[in-house]
Amino acid sequence: MGLNFNIDVTGAKDKSLSKLLLSSARQFLREYGEVLDLVLDSSARSLSVEVLPVGEDDPIRVTVTGYGLSTDGSGRGYLTFEKMTFSRQWLTLLAQRILSDKRLPLPSGTPMGLLQTLL
Repeated sequence: MGLNFNIDVTGAKDKSLSKLLLSSARQFLREYGEVLDLVLDSSARSLSVEVLPVGEDDPIRVTVTGYGLSTDGSGRGYLTFEKMTFSRQWLTLLAQRILSDKRLPLPSGTPMGLLQTLL
């Protein structure tokens, strides 16, 4: 009788990376609200973040599907995506209008090479 060690390497990597990204998201979004949760699913290329906005009683969830990373000519990093949805329909509609190029600028100093390797 042998032991079966079925290790979900991708799941473990996603959990570790989610914790790292949660810490970064908390710093990046601290003036807008408290980041409560962040879940990365690299196999589905999705990222979900739950934020309690300043002055609000209920959190908002944003889900990004089909994510990727890119840089422009100046080296500025962007999170690219196929679809971004919010738990509030009006925010989804606003994002479709404002982020019509389907990319979100990342903070300066974001380690793009490292992120591209991990994601």
